[in-house]
Amino acid sequence: MDRKIVYDKILGSMVCCALGDAMGAVTENLSFDQIRDKYSGGVRELIAPDKTAFAYGNTPGQITDDFSQTYLLTEEIIKNHGVISPDCVEEMLVRWSNIPKYFNRFAGPTTRSAIAAIRAKKEGREYVVNEVIDYARQATNGSAMKISPAGFFNPGDVDKSIDDAVCITRVTHDNQLAISGACATAAAISKSFDENASVYDIIQAGIYGARKGEEIGMRISRTVGGASVTERIGMAVAIAMLPESKEERLRKIYNLVGTGLHVSEAVPAAFGIILICDGDNWDSVCEAVNVGYDTDTVAAIVGSIVGALKGTAGIREELFEILNRENEIALEETAEKVTELVYDKMK
Repeated sequence: MDRKIVYDKILGSMVCCALGDAMGAVTENLSFDQIRDKYSGGVRELIAPDKTAFAYGNTPGQITDDFSQTYLLTEEIIKNHGVISPDCVEEMLVRWSNIPKYFNRFAGPTTRSAIAAIRAKKEGREYVVNEVIDYARQATNGSAMKISPAGFFNPGDVDKSIDDAVCITRVTHDNQLAISGACATAAAISKSFDENASVYDIIQAGIYGARKGEEIGMRISRTVGGASVTERIGMAVAIAMLPESKEERLRKIYNLVGTGLHVSEAVPAAFGIILICDGDNWDSVCEAVNVGYDTDTVAAIVGSIVGALKGTAGIREELFEILNRENEIALEETAEKVTELVYDKMK
């Protein structure tokens, strides 16, 4: 594959993930119908969140926990010469926790507990949990929202992307369902780098990743109750292929698969939306933004996959500029550094 295409796919994954996060932060917490009523059919631009959103106070284009963790993790893996390790994840989390605009506003109990444990380890003290931990609560979509580096640091190597997704996920979401959802997402992104990869190829890779991730999780991590990510992806695919209007199928994804915090909702919903939109990067992100409930995370997951599949084609250049400026990041420069590390491995 031409180096320019590899770079464009890496950049596309990051840009579309960031766009999904920033735009989805506007519609988060609203229902499918509330979004359509409030925003005249839906949000398809970068606008500021209002008081209904957790991200109230953000400027248009500002990201939340989803892409901020993805970006910082990418930087840590670059520092580690492209090798993904638990140390990369831990360093990212500590860095992230020192940024008040992210940690104070968006850190959930699973992430806060993981960071507290990491800090205790680094300081050489014992971390004592003073409450009974409900591990099933950790089967959330936080495992998949930041997992895209496991895919684009392993372009075309699906099994290695799954291994790296397990490594990343276990630091914060150590259970078989969270691992399954993360592996599904990473596998789809990795598969996107194959020559002539289609939307059906990445769906199949996602199902393979979900199944293998769950099997690995059952062996090496905690087993928690909850619906199968693999089976739910199958349900989402079946809905996406119904002979109904696009709007009716999206509504069924919201009502039947779910678009909430649980990994068995958000990740399958993402695959269903991608298939409904035939893998178009901009359309997929926008429909995820407008599907309802945990829209920033669902749209970030969708964006990370379709951006890798279709690259930056169709994404307006001014959106790159806004994302870089409002978040003090350098998307193109970071994508170039990733490309330098992975391209030789693809030859």
